[in-house]
Amino acid sequence: MIKKLLKIILCLSCAGVLVTSALTGCGAGHGPGQDTGAAPMAEGAPDGIDHAGDPGVSGYDKPVIRVACFYEEEYDYWTDELKYMASNLLEMGRISKYQARNYPTMTEAWEALSGATGMTTRGRISFLPGRIYMYSEMSDEELNEMLAMTDVDLLLTFGSVCGKFMTANADKISYDYMVFGAANPVAGGIIKSETERFNDHSFAMTDSGETSRALQVAYEIFHFSDIGVVYENSDAAYVYSGIDALEEMAETYGFRIHREYVDEAAGDADLDRHYRELKEAYARLLPEIDTLLVTTGTLEDYERVPELMEPVINAGIVTIAQDAEEQCRLGMMMHLMVTTAEDDGDFMASTIAEYCDGTPITELRQEYVAEPRLYLNYEVARRTGYRLPMSAYMNADVIYAAEDME
Repeated sequence: MIKKLLKIILCLSCAGVLVTSALTGCGAGHGPGQDTGAAPMAEGAPDGIDHAGDPGVSGYDKPVIRVACFYEEEYDYWTDELKYMASNLLEMGRISKYQARNYPTMTEAWEALSGATGMTTRGRISFLPGRIYMYSEMSDEELNEMLAMTDVDLLLTFGSVCGKFMTANADKISYDYMVFGAANPVAGGIIKSETERFNDHSFAMTDSGETSRALQVAYEIFHFSDIGVVYENSDAAYVYSGIDALEEMAETYGFRIHREYVDEAAGDADLDRHYRELKEAYARLLPEIDTLLVTTGTLEDYERVPELMEPVINAGIVTIAQDAEEQCRLGMMMHLMVTTAEDDGDFMASTIAEYCDGTPITELRQEYVAEPRLYLNYEVARRTGYRLPMSAYMNADVIYAAEDME
């Protein structure tokens, strides 16, 4: 009888050890600079346990990775990145109960994701409901409150402006942040290089040669002598429009760059002003150029492409879409997609999974190079009067015809 009691006691003790180990076994992957004092859990924490002050829960070993989101403004590409990231996490078995649908905004995509149940191999991941922040609508006080958060472990950050903001204020945060969807994070001052950070809280998905490769392909096809660009006269727009890469190529090949500046829309009420000034800027460029590069952030309402490109096409000017293949389909001659939101989402999900499995954020691989895709519009080339080389058609992944533009 005594031996049986001892066995029962021993079994119960072992079970208690296993439960304790399970509760404290998710590595958050926080960098060496992370404050190892456990922050209080958000109200309604997924595991229902207050870990504040628990010596068994450090910055490297959290039972739940609490995730929030920070983005500059509504932008379809970022929304698509977030949706594909979630779908990949679902496919990997890292989350469950997520409904993969075509959510039209970042907020709706985030709310769907926050309703998912997150699992990692060593614990859980929680996308916090309501914890999504839009930079363009936040006051200085609200931004400071976001920086001071203690109930978040990881902030998913979208775009160059938000990435640069986080890097500039990294000394004010206790959590880690990952930057996605930023054009050239190195040139933008978000990270030092593909392998170096400015602080121990940061990660930025980067392909510093992305814009250069796209421009190189465009030059090899068109051999332009005078290229026109319109973009906002700001440091951020200079970077995400790839003007630095264009200037570097101009020095190498000797073509001339003609510029016009137009402020981006400050909101829906400002869209008509923006597109009116954009059309006027294109008109001023036409007598001086043989090619127009439509830069990121200037023509995001794709339904306006036919109207804005009509006078450019009639003037016999080659048009290159920097932003999306949809612009090419609707009325521009070429687009080179160096990466897709689907490709990005796959890389994002893999990175987040690796982080949740315990890899410190400073050891995550930042460089990401995808297979490029060339899009051409035969009908636009015909109407422009430009004879594309046969090699371009042979290398194209997609060629649009007149019926595709309807």
